[in-house]
Amino acid sequence: MLTTSIDEAIAQIDRLRRLIKKGNGAQVRGAEERSVVKATALTWFNNYKATLRSVEMTYEFERLEEAYQALLAHSDRQTTRSVYDQLCKSIKQNLIDLRTEALKAPVHTTSTSDQPISFQALGSDQRMQSVLTARWDECVVCLKAGAPLAATVMMGGLLEALLLARINLEADKSAIFKATAAPKDDQQKTRQLKEWALKNYIEVAHELGWITVSAKDVGEVLRDYRNYIHPSKQYSHNVALTTDDAMILWEVAKAIARQVLKLAPP
Repeated sequence: MLTTSIDEAIAQIDRLRRLIKKGNGAQVRGAEERSVVKATALTWFNNYKATLRSVEMTYEFERLEEAYQALLAHSDRQTTRSVYDQLCKSIKQNLIDLRTEALKAPVHTTSTSDQPISFQALGSDQRMQSVLTARWDECVVCLKAGAPLAATVMMGGLLEALLLARINLEADKSAIFKATAAPKDDQQKTRQLKEWALKNYIEVAHELGWITVSAKDVGEVLRDYRNYIHPSKQYSHNVALTTDDAMILWEVAKAIARQVLKLAPP
């Protein structure tokens, strides 16, 4: 239902507002917090906006677009927490106004459900489809259990498996191994797929046109947070991943998965 997507966008902006308010200092200086701000804005443009396209372009919708654009622009600066707070409040109010418009003329569309999507576009490999469905389910289980780091690790694993399966659909993989973003060894030869990291899969997927630039950008945020599985990195960066963070990243992962499957060859 259309209003479900709006409710999810409201919940996401509420999570971001809580995250910003918990931080220290008048300005948001840390790369991690700014990355979550950026991911929230890009998730709107990359996911929710497409879902809500059927709603009439009211004045409220235009104001909402402007507010999200401002949120994205501020993520590249050391913006004050008070500015973010005002932006989040403005976005939430405009989402509420948009929901009112949607209820006047309800439209049936697909929302960002946690139900596993169909991986049939990946061909006849039923075993890989089962693996991907199981990983999707584990992401949801971890989120519901309040295990944000475990959920984020599973999201990265899901995307790695999905992008590898997408690569394996190509009968001719020359374009993949010749991609500028493909990882190279000391002799400048492209590494075997088993040596690729999530970063490589995401960058090559974008270079080949499988995902948009905004999906690549937010995917990199997910990759960075996934790396906190290493205790030394988490300790040195003094980062505590919250369930609110993980919920934002889950929307990122789902958006990337849908893009990859949508553009898979028939």
